[in-house]
Amino acid sequence: MRKIGSEKTADEKRKRNTLVLSIFILVILVGGTVGYAFISNPSSGISSGDSTGNANGYLLGNRWVMIVDGIEMSFAHPPESVLDVPVEATISTTTYKGLSLYIDSDNNAINSEIASVLGYYVSRIQRACYGPCEEDFPEKDCSENIIIWEDSPENKVYHEDNCVFIEGDLRAVDAFLYRTLGINK
Repeated sequence: MRKIGSEKTADEKRKRNTLVLSIFILVILVGGTVGYAFISNPSSGISSGDSTGNANGYLLGNRWVMIVDGIEMSFAHPPESVLDVPVEATISTTTYKGLSLYIDSDNNAINSEIASVLGYYVSRIQRACYGPCEEDFPEKDCSENIIIWEDSPENKVYHEDNCVFIEGDLRAVDAFLYRTLGINK
């Protein structure tokens, strides 16, 4: 008789433990979902921004992170630090939406910065050469969307037809990206 009681007690204990564990997991799942909903608000376009289009973000390691169009994007520099870079280009994300984008740059950091942001809007990104090319890349001109980067002591951005010329360093690239995203106008 005692053995049956022990099995009954063990069965009740197992059911109680299963119920407690199920409730605990349910609380974690619901809490995580609710927390994520409060942290990310993709319907607002630029998160933590103000009505002038200036956006705030946060520093994560050595990258500036912000949510744009519901997408978390990271940059080498915050928007305020590149306001002095002249950007004479009227490009927006709709310019590239669903199209191929070519990049003429031999700098991997520059290529990554451009691709990590504009990659959400274009159909594909590919290395190319602006004009004649000694490397095994396609040769492009301003009839197609191409970004040409050149190292220069002075930062500036300008465009001609479908070509965007970025001279300088990562600050110039970020200035172009912020303008394209509509953050720095």
